[in-house]
Amino acid sequence: MKGTGNNLLIDLHVHSSESDGTLSVTELVDHAVAHKVGILALCDHDTTSGLSLFHRYGAEKGITTIGGVEISAEWQPGTCHILGLGFDKSAHDLEKALQRYRDDRIIRNERILSGLTEAGFPVTVDELQAASEGQAVSRNHIAAIMVHKKYVNSIQEAFDRFLAKGAVAYVERFRYSPLEAVTMIKEAGGVAVLAHPSQLNVSFEDLDRFISGLQDVGLDGVEVFTPYAEDGFIQDVKMLCRKRTLLITGGSDFHGTIKPGHLMGYYRDDTPIPEVCARGIPDR
Repeated sequence: MKGTGNNLLIDLHVHSSESDGTLSVTELVDHAVAHKVGILALCDHDTTSGLSLFHRYGAEKGITTIGGVEISAEWQPGTCHILGLGFDKSAHDLEKALQRYRDDRIIRNERILSGLTEAGFPVTVDELQAASEGQAVSRNHIAAIMVHKKYVNSIQEAFDRFLAKGAVAYVERFRYSPLEAVTMIKEAGGVAVLAHPSQLNVSFEDLDRFISGLQDVGLDGVEVFTPYAEDGFIQDVKMLCRKRTLLITGGSDFHGTIKPGHLMGYYRDDTPIPEVCARGIPDR
């Protein structure tokens, strides 16, 4: 895909309420239009459930929509997510693999609620279902209930004390390996991109080796322009991509109100995601 060519913004990593964003799919598209974003990729966590409406409503509103997904991968030093962009809409094997994540999420949520009850801060399944209002249930909904019940003063406190990794009610989740995630995306005809590489929490030398291993099974690019990385790291990863002939992409990781510092179309408050990030990404 070429850039917009008309001063519209680009964002190849946003989330809706189909996973853990606060805006519905249609609200997300309306937000893009209002903020002059012309190319948008919906990359909900481990689900493609919002993509049909996303493409249909995006076409009505005159923006270029890219179907995507963000797959959580097993990685001990930090966090590893793989983006799949522009894959075949009829990729049944990918959807089947993602279903395992969704099935695990139900079990995980039940175990989190059990942990909270044991800690003396009960949240019921009925409360969780009511809070989610038909959206995909996430820890954000649990945290919001805890604020409402005055167990904590903020969603951040709920995560810090109870829901984040290592906290009293944290439950580990199922994840595929990074190699499996890349392979699934490639078999579905998509572009595989390593998301926010700074969150891997490894040295640059280890990052280079890790990317090399993923490239062996089909990695296409790296999310270079991201709010999580310092400018020096961005420049280093950009050079690494050029050395390895990998696509350079960028995204805000926009989630709506739960990540207020992530502005759609920008990787810094005042710096748009560069147009180069749209090159090589199929608009489907």
